[in-house]
Amino acid sequence: MIIVVANPRDASFIPLKVPILMPDLTTLNTWIQSGISFEEYMSQWKAKNAVSMRGLDRIQRRYRFYSKYNLERQERVDSEWQMSTDFKEAVLSASGPSTWLFITDDWCVDSAYSLPLVREAAALRSSDISLHILLKDEAHDVIDQFLTDGKRSIPKFISISDGGEVEFEWGPQPEAIRLIRKDLIDSNAEGSVVSGTTIDWYADSGWLEVEKELTVVFNSAR
Repeated sequence: MIIVVANPRDASFIPLKVPILMPDLTTLNTWIQSGISFEEYMSQWKAKNAVSMRGLDRIQRRYRFYSKYNLERQERVDSEWQMSTDFKEAVLSASGPSTWLFITDDWCVDSAYSLPLVREAAALRSSDISLHILLKDEAHDVIDQFLTDGKRSIPKFISISDGGEVEFEWGPQPEAIRLIRKDLIDSNAEGSVVSGTTIDWYADSGWLEVEKELTVVFNSAR
């Protein structure tokens, strides 16, 4: 079996074919059943943010702020993103029926700018595509099969055919911002600089790079 991944050598996004050890159908079904719908995920997200932060420790408060800001970011993508013709055609031509798994958490900025696109893509194929959201901390057995440089990086977007084959994998972020972050980290930039640069990059319509990469992924999964 093969999956589609990014070319790590430069900022272009070139599908590479790499082998993957397929899980058995029982394991796949367990993965799928552990997921929740996009609507349930959003409901849980908003409900959590509505709870007072009183009593939270410093780390918990920080992640709550991440969550609140990411909800605003995701809503911005929802309101401003206009699906391109290329993206729509690629989604409609991708293989199916399939189950899509999206591993994430609400504190993840990369997810805030990519999940809206995946959700809209699934809506285009509602007759033969089902989207399941898996929370990272509740899905270690899944994400451990799709590590990024040995790490449980999110989001991870995975397509599984009705026959139990992994059709493609994408994530956690576009190659352009991955390489920008890598250069900053390699130059010993402070964490605040790395995160700030990432946020600014996405805010400057970075979700369009997500759209471009997902278009390539869908076209490669025909």
